[in-house]
Formats: sequence, structure tokens, C-alpha cells
Amino acid sequence: MSLSSLQVLANNRDALLLAEVAGLLHDVGKFCNLHIESHTQGGTRSWSNEHAYKAIADAPGNRISLQPSVRQPDALKNILKATSPKAADFLPDTLKNFLATNAVTFLGETYALDELMMLGTPGFATSPGRANLLTGKSGWLAAVLGVCHNEAHVDKQEPARGEGQQVWPNVFISTAFGLEKETLDVSSSKNSLDARLKNLKTDRQSILQAFQYGLGDTRRPINEVLLSDWGWMVASLFKSALAGALLTNQQYGVRQWQNWQDKIIDHDLHWRLLRVNFDVLGLYAKAVRIADLLGYQQAVEDACKQVKQLVEWEYPLGNEVYRDTTGIYFTFPDLGLLPDLAQEIRRRVEAVEPELAPRIAVTVGTGQTATEQLKGILAKARSEALQALSQPFDSENLTSHWQDEWNRVGAGQWEVCPVCRLRPMREGRQVCNHCEGRRGSRITDWRNNPQSTIWIDEIADVNGRVALLVGRFGLEDWLSGDRVQTMLVRADPANNIFTPKNPSPARLRRVWETCQRFWTEMMENVLAQYDYSRGDTVRCARWLLIPEGKTDWKANVPYDGTVNGKAISLLWDEQTKSFVTISNLQWVGAITPEQAISVADPDAPSHKITFTVQSVVSASGNIGTYVPYLSLLASPDQFLAFIPAADALEIAGKIREEYTKQFGKVQNRLPLLLGIVFFPHKMPLLAVMDTARRMLEAPLGEETWQVAQDVTNGQVQFTNGICWDVPVVMGDGRTSDEWYPYYFVKQADPARHPRRFQLRRAGDTDPQKVGAVSPKYADRWLVHVNDLKRGDEVYVTPSRFTYLWLEHTGRRFAFDPAKDLLLLDELPRLITMWQALKQSGITDTALHNVWSLLEVKGSKWDIKSAEFQRLVETALKDAGLYDRRDTQGNPLPNVVTWEDVRDGRFGRCLELYVRILKQKLV
Repeated sequence: MSLSSLQVLANNRDALLLAEVAGLLHDVGKFCNLHIESHTQGGTRSWSNEHAYKAIADAPGNRISLQPSVRQPDALKNILKATSPKAADFLPDTLKNFLATNAVTFLGETYALDELMMLGTPGFATSPGRANLLTGKSGWLAAVLGVCHNEAHVDKQEPARGEGQQVWPNVFISTAFGLEKETLDVSSSKNSLDARLKNLKTDRQSILQAFQYGLGDTRRPINEVLLSDWGWMVASLFKSALAGALLTNQQYGVRQWQNWQDKIIDHDLHWRLLRVNFDVLGLYAKAVRIADLLGYQQAVEDACKQVKQLVEWEYPLGNEVYRDTTGIYFTFPDLGLLPDLAQEIRRRVEAVEPELAPRIAVTVGTGQTATEQLKGILAKARSEALQALSQPFDSENLTSHWQDEWNRVGAGQWEVCPVCRLRPMREGRQVCNHCEGRRGSRITDWRNNPQSTIWIDEIADVNGRVALLVGRFGLEDWLSGDRVQTMLVRADPANNIFTPKNPSPARLRRVWETCQRFWTEMMENVLAQYDYSRGDTVRCARWLLIPEGKTDWKANVPYDGTVNGKAISLLWDEQTKSFVTISNLQWVGAITPEQAISVADPDAPSHKITFTVQSVVSASGNIGTYVPYLSLLASPDQFLAFIPAADALEIAGKIREEYTKQFGKVQNRLPLLLGIVFFPHKMPLLAVMDTARRMLEAPLGEETWQVAQDVTNGQVQFTNGICWDVPVVMGDGRTSDEWYPYYFVKQADPARHPRRFQLRRAGDTDPQKVGAVSPKYADRWLVHVNDLKRGDEVYVTPSRFTYLWLEHTGRRFAFDPAKDLLLLDELPRLITMWQALKQSGITDTALHNVWSLLEVKGSKWDIKSAEFQRLVETALKDAGLYDRRDTQGNPLPNVVTWEDVRDGRFGRCLELYVRILKQKLV
């Protein structure tokens, strides 16, 4: 396959990859204790001058050859005259030697890496005499790095002088949404910044891993962007810019400051995004077994690796800047999609799995300047991807591959495989050879890590029921940049100055990473650490069943059968000549020698094979126990995981608690959809995944809520009964948060709402600019939560909770977002109501009678009428659930209220715990 149009990139691969390293390390001087100390209150040490952190060579003047008669920019002067302490004092000798001895050459100009990094600043890029400043070269390459620094760091807006400084040595790192729960390690330990810098390696992965512990700026509220985010975006833009220059054989123009105050450089550089999109959830929806799901999961991961290898390494065009369930996105030069590149991407993806049917395109940002385009380009690319993925195939995917599959099968009876729905399958088989091989490979992988289950029957609870937990963040308005600008860099109500944060590439990457990390932490801290066994030694144990007689069983294929009148799944282990149980033995029951087990032949399911158990022994080693959950997807926008049905509500409650902690300051405008699909363990996965897809597509719409009383200390009470405890201080517990917890309000005035501002267009940079208000939000103001007053009408995009009992496949069509979406804030009430019912003393029979009465009457009466209210309160009181008293006549808390019945919470609580989870009160 010819890739001649990209050969110039392959010829300059080493130079491009070294330039990428220069971009990654361009702020390496910030990665040390001294830099943090010099930018905090209470620190006693400081750099020799304000740019000494850029002096990464022992003698900068020896590394940069200058014409003495040309005026030097101030930043370069400071670097050249920096004395100790300067950055070079802290860099390890191996790193300094690497930067000094490796050079990059582009379009006839050569730079050592340390020279390039010291010159690559906006000040040098905009220097009037730049073309004549260096000996023997124009400085163009360093100027491009300076432009990339500026474009990636447009988030580096300056707070007011002295504002937001942290106190040494307790310096906090913030998430993208204002949560400060981690501090920088500036001690003398092996995990400190100094220690990590001394051990820093020069490969990309090592740099990114280390830089996750460093900050681009210590001042609040711009302490959310990590050095890894900043370095990655600078490197990605730099790499794509140079690739574009090589492909077009021209130097893009870099001139002087167009607007120094707003940090706008006059230049000709622009960027696009390359997107390679897959219908991930559509693939999952085809799965018949868990192994099919995991096979598709691995195929998507392998395809992304192949595309990354091609775009980032073999023909260095850019770097991955975002990935979710729609696909993978890369920085790209300001060029159209090259046919050779598209063809090679498609070839490599189809070599992994032709069913992925990639959509490959380049997105151009909206706006005139590079800054304007970069702020909204990701949202535009993702929108284009969703539109493309709404169609099952496009003209590029109409390949002859599938016709060839059918032409090669030869004689015999063939039908379409029920999994891939594309390949031929011999009549009488369950799947085609390709899908069967994919299943077998997943089982082989499982044997290497058997403590992580891939068996749905092991995940099932004591009643043989499973839950698919689904989650989705409403990220659309964040990725577009709109909601990023609801957070401030500067809040000065005395002078009516409120400066919103810019939706820079680095800041948008931090939004992505914060949401991605949330789901990863859910797996690590909730699902993996949850106590599923509750002391039951059978719950998470496996047993070996040795059969009498027959030993020629098929390996790596599950056998579905029955024992004790209940379903069981087994897997033949050739090494021990025994069956491994891959079911939850709580609901299967005890298995003893001499028992008969009947299983279906995997190759002919209608044919039953019966064997007698000779002996039963506990499985030992890694295979002996397992954790009964399986994560399918953890991307920034969506999450999928199988968990036992009995534990689903408690786990969902824990996720909600963590969401309110991590996103509490923005929970009014960054909603979370949390859903649970409950189903019997033998339910076809096709129906389960289709239900999950329907849930994830449910709308997260904006509503108008009214504040019930003046807000103090972030305690927000709404007239609909919802209460929010919004964090209003930073991580030190003292600093008032003036930057993050803002609410859209219909009407605001200075007397009632001193901290208020209106949202500006993405791309506007002057906070005083006439007409800067975004037309989309022109009818509302953003008001600090503590300035909300009784009667204020606020716009809220609330988080939602939903569930469905999939008792049969047709039930998936019953999901109706209009009636099945609850507020996520109602979930704790459902959980506590059941706990209160269990402690109330009411019997199961009495509870069923009350439930039945209220359901029947509620279907016929006006549930909001006074008559129905009297009926409800009387029935609840007679059952001992309402208007309760202790033995001394003192009032007790109500177990169930009239509002719980009217709003459906009582019925939903019993539906969840009694009908679905089959729990008893005693």
C-alpha cells in the first residue's frame, strides 16, 4: 500500500518525535519544589529571576548563539543572565546531556533541544528582530513552539495581582471543576517533585506519568491544569504544525503581538482534528455472550492502538487529544484528509476487526483565528461523529470483504452468524468461526487473571439476577466550551470585574481527564472494594467437579446445564480433568458426589449430556475466588458495568455520593445520568444491551427551579423539596470559593446578587467588550450560590436516576424517559425508606396490603386530590408508618409520607426492593 504523500513525515520521523519531546518538556523547570515555593505565600526561596525556571542549561549563553547588535526580548535576557538557583540546578545530568546532544532539523534550520526549549516562548516568537537575532538561522522553529505554547496556554489567564496565592507548603491541585483533594508533594521524600525530576526519563510515557504530579500554576483558580496536560497540548500542536509545514514545504508566518494584553499573536498557524469513529455501543448491542462483549471491547482498544501507532509514530501528524464511545480524536495539520492516510487507517482497523466500520474525517474549527477554532473544534468534531454514526454504513464502508466471505464458504448449509450478523455460519452451529475464535481468546485471557470474572452467572446474586449499571455525563456543553466559561479566573465584585475561564485545549483535556478518572475511581474504589460476600464463604468461591467416565470434554467453552433443578454453568479444565464452576453457588445450592448434572452440548445445544459427579473439591490458587463485577466501558462520557442485582442500589448510592463530592460545585450544570437494568441471568444480552443503549440516550434537559430561602454556606433549598449542600470553600477549608459555584438565574440585580456575570461567546477575550454576551445565554445571569435569594428562579440541568426490570425481552420497549427518569437526588430517599420499613415492625403481608390498596385507588382517583391524601395518610397511619408515637406519646419520624406516595417514591421503593430484588422485611 502506497503512502507516498506521507513519506516526507516518515523521512523526518526522528526530528518530529524529538520536537514532540521539546514540547512535552518545555516547562520542565516548573517541575521542582523551588518553583512551587517561589509562587506561594510563606516560601523563603525563589528563582534568581522570573524566567530562571526556563534556564535548563548550565550556561545558557553557550547554548544560544546570538547577534550582539539585535535587541533581545526580556524573557530571553532573563534566561541568559540567570544565576543559581535556575532550572539547570535541578535537572539531572542525564536529562541535560540528552537535551544538549540531540538536535532537530526542519526546513534547513537546526536546533539542539535545550536551545529550542529556551527560545520557544511567546516573547521570542513575537520579537521584532527575531529573524536577525540568532546566528545562522531565522528562529522560525522556535517561534512556532512559542505560538503553540501560547495557543495551548490560552487558559493561562492571570488572576488579579496577589489573588489566589496558596500557602507553602500545602499547595493543592484542583480538578477541572474546583475540587481540591490532593496536594503537591514538596517534601524531601522519594515521591516529591524534586525526586521525580531527578529520576525523569525522556520517553513520552515517562514524562506524562511524572508530570501528572506537577502544576502549570499554583494560584487559584488556575491550579487545575497539570503539567502533563499543558505539555501534551503544546507537544501535540507543535507536532501537527511541523507536520503541516513538511507536507506543504512552507514556513507558516509568525509575526508580532496582535494584542499583547490578551496574549494574541499574529500568525498563520491553524489546526484541525482527525477523527476515527466507531459505533461502540452498537457493537456491544450485537453480543450474545459476555465473551462477545469483551471481544468487541478489545477490538476497539486494539484498533485505537493501531491508529495511534500510525498517526503518532509512523507518520507523525499529531497526538490523541480525546477519546470516548464515539471514537478517537487527534490534532491534525491545517490540511484536508489525505486519501492515502484514510485508506491505511481503514486497512489497519479492518485488520483488527472489519465490523468496526470506521468513519474517518477531518474537522475544521469554526472561527477566523486559531484560538477561536481550537475552543470549539472538539465539540464540533464530536457532533459530526454522532451524525455520521447514526447511519449503519457509509459509502466508504461498502467493502467487498463481506461478499468475499460468503463466496469462499463452498458447499453446505450456511446461515448468517447471530453475533456479527455478517459472516457465514454453518447450519447447526451457534456462531461463525471468527466469533467463536474471539470468544476463545477472551477465555484464554481470563485464565491468566481468573479473579476478574467474565461469567454472567458468577455475577448473578442469590436470586439469579444481574444488574447492568449505566452512567453518562452530560458533557456536550462542556466540550463546546460554553460551560467552561461558567467558571471564573477572577471575581472582583467591588469593581464589577468577573473574568470567565477560557475553554483552552489544555483545559478541555482536563475536563475529559476529570470525568474519565471519576469512572476509573468508581471501578477501583467502589466496585473492586465492595464487600459482595458479606461473610458468605460460598458467594465468591469456585469449586472443581470431577465427573465419572467421560473426559473428552471441550475446553474453553462454557457448558450450560442444570443441577438441583437450577441452572449452572461449568468450564472444562483440561489440566485438572475437572469442571470449574462459573456460577454463583449461593443460588445453585450445594453440589455433592453422586449427583447428576445435565449439560447442553456446545456444538448441538438440543443434545443433552448427563454425567455423575465423582468428587467435589474447592478450587485453589488464583482461580479459587473472584470479584463478581465486570466493567465494560469507562470513557469520559459513559460507563457500563455488570454487578449483582442485590448490590446495585447500594453501589449506585455510593456513586451518587462520590459525584456530589467531586462535582458538587457544578452539579447544577454538569448532570449525571445513572441507570440500572435488572435482569435474570439467562436473559439474552442483546435485550440487555439494547435497554442500556435506550437509557443512555435519555435526555438530560434543563429545568427551572425556585429557591425556597436565602442561601448561606452553600445550603440550597428548592421549593420542590430538593436540598443541595454546595461546597463553597477550597481544599484548605478556609479560602472562599469565588470561582466555581455559580447558578444561571433568570433575573439578577447588583443589590441582591453582587457576584454576577453573563456568559460570553467562546472566543471573546475582552471582558468589557460591548456585545460579548453569548446570544444563547443573553436572558440569564450567573450568580454565586451564596448570593441566591428566596424566590430566585434558577436554571438547573439535574442529574437523573432510572431503572428497568427486564423480566422478558419485550420489556426493553417499555422504557419511557418521560415517566421513568427520576431525579438522582431521590435515590437516597428510596434507600433510606426501605431501611426504615425494615425497622418499623410492619409485616410483609401488611405492607403488601397497603401497597395494593394505594396502587388500586391511585389508578382511579386524582392522586393530587385532598381525598386521596386523606386515604393515604389514614392507610399509612393504620399500618404504623405515619403519624407515629413512642410509648410515651412522643412523635417519631414518619416512615412513609403522603408526598412519598403522591410523587411515586413509595411505589418505586417497593418495586425495587420487593418485586425486583425479592427482599423481605425480616
